[in-house]
Amino acid sequence: MNKSRHIINHFMRQAALPGYSCILMDNFGTGDSEGDLDDASLALWQADLTLLIEQLAAEGYQQLSFLAIRFGALQLFDLLNRQNLAIPVEHIMLWQPFFELKKFWQQFFRVKIAEQMALGEKLSQKELEQQLANGELIEIAGYPISPSFYASTHDGHYYLPASVAESNIKLSWLEVSPLATPGANVQKQLSQLQQNCQVNFQLVNDAPFWNTTELASADTLLKVSIRHLEQQDV
Repeated sequence: MNKSRHIINHFMRQAALPGYSCILMDNFGTGDSEGDLDDASLALWQADLTLLIEQLAAEGYQQLSFLAIRFGALQLFDLLNRQNLAIPVEHIMLWQPFFELKKFWQQFFRVKIAEQMALGEKLSQKELEQQLANGELIEIAGYPISPSFYASTHDGHYYLPASVAESNIKLSWLEVSPLATPGANVQKQLSQLQQNCQVNFQLVNDAPFWNTTELASADTLLKVSIRHLEQQDV
């Protein structure tokens, strides 16, 4: 989020110009929200988001769209599989989504493993998983990961929600890549999604803003995202 928040902020400011109402929510223990990250869980984040949607419904909003980024795609699928939201979902936009929890944790653990290698120490994913299983809190790139938070991620329903597969919810997937065609893993996941729903997929040649050393601008991604909103007539 430290590398992504300014990108999301720019996107929402641009989306607000033609009249979209935009909300960037800080999950419990992140950003300006109360609490500490090591006290958070996916269930708590989901409950807060559900409450926000109920408040929007009370204010008269009649349709809702989501922007879900990376791990956010897993969280969103779990939410839609568990909850009947107070406002119908019109459009889902995914930026660089994870669809498999295992791959998310593999990539996240690699950050810690690389940190330790730079210090001349060997560490494996299995050892990190064992530390969490033993009740130890581990810190990765400045983020405290508690055993309870880690465990909460393994209770999710991360398959394609029936509300997406069986309704008119529009689904956009924007994948940042220097390649001219999707990689094998992306093609595989895209094919699986397309068997169950329509997907407006597009490769975007832009900087991988979520892990660049310096803050990236992602101007192309923002332009493409706004275009997808307009094309979907959200």
